[in-house]
Amino acid sequence: MRSMTGYGNGDSRTEDFSVKTELQTYNHRFLDIKVRLPGEYQSLESYIVKKISDRLSRGRVNVFIAFQQSGDRYRVIINEALAKKYWQALNRMQQAIKAEAGIGPEVLIGLPGVLEATSVTPSIREFKKQVGLSLERALAKLLAMRKKEGADLSADLSKHVSLLTRCAARVRKQLDNKEKQRLARQERKDAGKAGGQTLPGINVQEELSRLENHIKQFKGYLISKKPVGKTLEFLCQEMLREVTTLGDKAADSVVSCQIVMMKSELESLREQARNVE
Repeated sequence: MRSMTGYGNGDSRTEDFSVKTELQTYNHRFLDIKVRLPGEYQSLESYIVKKISDRLSRGRVNVFIAFQQSGDRYRVIINEALAKKYWQALNRMQQAIKAEAGIGPEVLIGLPGVLEATSVTPSIREFKKQVGLSLERALAKLLAMRKKEGADLSADLSKHVSLLTRCAARVRKQLDNKEKQRLARQERKDAGKAGGQTLPGINVQEELSRLENHIKQFKGYLISKKPVGKTLEFLCQEMLREVTTLGDKAADSVVSCQIVMMKSELESLREQARNVE
């Protein structure tokens, strides 16, 4: 069993840049992944979503990915072809005006397009590889945390379901005793007067049996290694339905007291089940 809440981070680096991935997960009915990437790498969002959805089945996931370059981010490029044309034109101009002073190549530096400064960033392919590594490391930490919190959830759910089990057992015992008393009264009445009217009993065996079966199923899912949150929520809903029907039909003070306690435990179970993946 795993919780839906957790946190994990991971780093990956090359000689030229490093990538950091942070994952934050919260309760959510379905799997909802939000990715924040540097603008030039937005095309990798589907790749990241796929890797996360392969490992998680439920919860809101916030993904933060950032990178930092360790090398020189800028490169100066000389447009040699353009510089040659400028140089030829300047020499023709010098000859045309019969200038005595010579022209040095330094005059080319300030002319448009001769020097171009560009920002150097990792390619999509390079960035994707490092994102994949950092994401795997972040997922490993996230899953470890969700598993640890899931163990705590399982222990708490076990406590509440044990109390629910005891309440159900008391209800069965009380109803069995009432049925025995009813049969004893019926026997005495039949003995005193042949063909006496049958005393009505409380017919809630189906509801009680379904409740006990749901409790048994619930306990089984608590030790499952698969995502069971939605199933646990469904079982809580079904158990509440049976408990409510029991209370309506039984009309017994002892049973009513146990019904109140069971509803309280079911509310606790339902609240905690919402945290389970």
